[in-house]
Amino acid sequence: MHSFWLGPLGALLAWYIGAPAPFLTGPTTVCSIAAVLGLRFFVPEPIKNLSFVIIGLTMGSNVTPESLIQASKWPFSIICMLASVILISILGKHFLINLLSMDKKSSTLASSPGHLSFVLSISSDIKGETAQITVIQSTRVLTLTLLTPLIVMLTNDNVVLGRVINSNELIPFLDLFILMAASILSGFFIQKTRIPAAYLIAGMCCSTLSNGTGLTLGEVPPFFSILAFVILGTLIGARFVCVNVLQLRSSFFGGVLLTLIGAFFSLLFAYITYKTTGLNFVETIIAFAPGGLETMVAMGTLIEADPTYVAIHHITRIFFLSFLVPFLIYKKDLR
Repeated sequence: MHSFWLGPLGALLAWYIGAPAPFLTGPTTVCSIAAVLGLRFFVPEPIKNLSFVIIGLTMGSNVTPESLIQASKWPFSIICMLASVILISILGKHFLINLLSMDKKSSTLASSPGHLSFVLSISSDIKGETAQITVIQSTRVLTLTLLTPLIVMLTNDNVVLGRVINSNELIPFLDLFILMAASILSGFFIQKTRIPAAYLIAGMCCSTLSNGTGLTLGEVPPFFSILAFVILGTLIGARFVCVNVLQLRSSFFGGVLLTLIGAFFSLLFAYITYKTTGLNFVETIIAFAPGGLETMVAMGTLIEADPTYVAIHHITRIFFLSFLVPFLIYKKDLR
């Protein structure tokens, strides 16, 4: 069952009550509740990939030469972000061992701040507590999706989350169609390399290249952006499909607490980076938030953050976890 009505319903309700980032948080909340209550639904792979392409195109249209001038400050920012990832992973592991009595390897996988598909594949190989890991990791993404907009609004009164409609020039539909086709083709080949978020990266690269060279001008029409955020929210909620109440009860609370710990250290290191480099504080919050990649990149789009800065940090985090997680699990075998 596709249940296409769930996401739009959640977006409409969130927009009506004035929730932050309504087109993302609304579908996420409604779809997560529906999944836990037993409704089975999914987002078809082509639709998911298309939504990532649109989000990537939206990001790339915001790249400016001025934003790249700040790139000299990014190495220190990336180092601080990676420090927070290491701290979250190690502390989270011990937290889950003591709170949920998970074994050491499963707790390491569950505490990883991102890279869900990679984490679950390792769990299957080592016969870890995969169901519990899935609930905790899905809870992390859900909690961050709902929590990040609130943190952003509390730390900066001038930020308007959910501002999808603006007065800027819109890209012509023919140019948009060509960009989407190029992005889908590029995403297909990038996916073959097993790089995460292939279609999102493809959309961002194509849009950045075309806007930066003047081949295309304007931003993605709001209708497409809103639709992409609704699909992303539905996708997050779909992660709770087939999670039974017993699994949810035993792991959800631990997942929320683990996410709050991760959010605290991410916010701390983001603040240190902001004070040291003078980078925009809200952008550092989005860039340091511990996953998921597509969700936080989309959140950056909603606040018109520097897309290159945000994307590079999250992609670096995912690649770093590809080495950190196996090291933490198998380090005894390496001695």
